[in-house]
Amino acid sequence: MRTLLFVLAAIALVAWGFAGDMPWLWGLGLLVGLGALLGDKDPVQARYAEQGTETPQTVRRMRSKDL
Repeated sequence: MRTLLFVLAAIALVAWGFAGDMPWLWGLGLLVGLGALLGDKDPVQARYAEQGTETPQTVRRMRSKDL
């Protein structure tokens, strides 16, 4: 959700920069967008990291079928 808000803010800043002919707002919007991309965390990895070495049941089933 936070990433979406940062992306929307970046889009708004770039659009405002184009509408108001203020190039420094374009750069600020691009920096905010870059921060949103680099600051995004992957919650899927964190969920599986809590399980330790245990693999999910679907992966175990696929491995047992020798796919």
